[in-house]
Amino acid sequence: MNTDEVLKDETRMFKSGNSWVFRVTSKDKKVLNADQNTVFKKIIEPNAGKIIFKKLEAVDPSLDKFMDDFYQERGDLMKELEEK
Repeated sequence: MNTDEVLKDETRMFKSGNSWVFRVTSKDKKVLNADQNTVFKKIIEPNAGKIIFKKLEAVDPSLDKFMDDFYQERGDLMKELEEK
């Protein structure tokens, strides 16, 4: 499939527990190269009647480790900044 192509299809919302969900087909999942760990940004345009989901790129594990280390070493400072 050409990456410039747009997949168009219809789907309906359905109830799952306390939430309402949209189904993503296996074809959609494959085209998006997504799995259960993939994170999407949700954009709602109420006046246009649109909900847009954008796939977020995975965080580089080294950046994740840097942030963890940073917060461990400077947790008190970060907490102080959050409270201001």
